[in-house]
Amino acid sequence: MSGPGGHRARRAAHLQQSDRRAVAARRRASRDGCEFTPPGAGRTENGRALLTLRWHMHPFRTRGRRGSNPAATGLLALLTTLVALLAAVPASANAGRTEDRANSCRSGIDRTAAEPAAAPGARVLHDYRMSFATEMANAVRVDKSKLIPLLPEGYEPVPASAFGLGSENDGVFVFVNVCNENFSIDGKVSQRTSLVNIPSILVREPAGAAAAGLDIPGAFHIYPLDIYIDDRAYVDSLRSADMPVHFIPDITHDRRIDDAGVGNLTVRVPARKNPFHSLNEGLGFTSTGRVDVIVWYEGDKGTAALTFRFDVAQQGPARSQVFTKPGTKLNRILSGGGLGSGPPDPETGFESIQAPSISFQYPQGGSGSLVLIKKPCGYGPGCAEQ
Repeated sequence: MSGPGGHRARRAAHLQQSDRRAVAARRRASRDGCEFTPPGAGRTENGRALLTLRWHMHPFRTRGRRGSNPAATGLLALLTTLVALLAAVPASANAGRTEDRANSCRSGIDRTAAEPAAAPGARVLHDYRMSFATEMANAVRVDKSKLIPLLPEGYEPVPASAFGLGSENDGVFVFVNVCNENFSIDGKVSQRTSLVNIPSILVREPAGAAAAGLDIPGAFHIYPLDIYIDDRAYVDSLRSADMPVHFIPDITHDRRIDDAGVGNLTVRVPARKNPFHSLNEGLGFTSTGRVDVIVWYEGDKGTAALTFRFDVAQQGPARSQVFTKPGTKLNRILSGGGLGSGPPDPETGFESIQAPSISFQYPQGGSGSLVLIKKPCGYGPGCAEQ
C-alpha cells in the first residue's frame, strides 16, 4: 500500500503494536501489583473441558423486608449447583496450578465514603477503603460438633443444609481469601496491595447486631479462627480491637483469573501453627449484586465487628482444593468434610479436601470500618464504665 493512506495505516499498526507491548510490560513489571496475568503464562488445567454453569441471583439487592435475603437466595442456588461438580474437580493436586509466587488482583478506581456504624455503645476505631479488590471464598461442609466449641456464647453456625451442602447437623467453614488494591486506613494508603486470609465459620446474625446498627439485610456474618494479613498497618489497626490477627509477610495470591471470572488462583498462607494453601478454578462471573460482610470477634475490650460493603460485586462459581498440614487444628476441623478428600500435595504432603467456592471481583472497590462495642460493667476488664 502506498500514498498518504498507506502511511497512516502503517503508523496505526505500529502504534497498536507498541500499545500491546506496553501493556505486556506493565503486567510483568511488579510482583506485588494486583494485575491479571494471562492463564497461558503458567501451568494450566490438564486439558479438561470446563463445565458451563448457570445460576440466578437478583441483580441488585434492596433493603426490603427483614426476612428477605436475595443474596442468600443466590448463594443457595450457586452452591447447590456446585455440589454437582464433585466429579469435575481436578483429579490431580497439580491440576489448575498456575503458580510463580506472584501476587495479583488488578488495579481499580477510588471508592465512595464508608458508612461506619453509629449506635449507642458502638465506637468506630478505624475506617477502611480500597480502590479494587478480588476474593475467593471456599465453602467447606463441616460437622457442627467441630464448629460449636470454637464459637463463644451468642454465636450459632448456619446449617450447611441452607446452601445444599449437607444436613442440619453440618455447618460451613469458610476460607475468605482477599486481595485489596490501594488499601487505606483512616484515609492513608497503607500499601499498594494488601492480602487477607480468614479461616472462619459462617454464623447467623448475632443478637447484638441490631443494637450496633449492624443488622444489615442479606449480610454474611463470619467468626474467624484466625486472620492472616501481609500489611503491617492493617494488622496493627485490627489489634486495637483485640482481633486474632497475625502478620504474615510472605502470603501468596497468584491470580490468573481474567475480567470474565475465568482462570486459576493459587493461595498460600505459611502460618506457623496452621499453614494452608488452595488451588482454585474460576468458572466465570454470572451476576452482579451488592455484598455486605461482617467479621465478629469477642475480645477482652468488647465485641469487635469488622464490616465491609461492596456496592458492585461481580460473582460467579468456582471449584477448589484446600490443603492443610496433617495434625494441625485446621486439618482436624476439615477432616471428613467438604465434598470429599482429594489427593495430597506432592510437594508438601499436605492433605486436601474438595469444596465449591464463590469468586468475587469488586471493580469499584469497597469501604468498611472497625467497630468496637464495649462490654457492660461486670463482664471483664473492658466494661463500658471503665
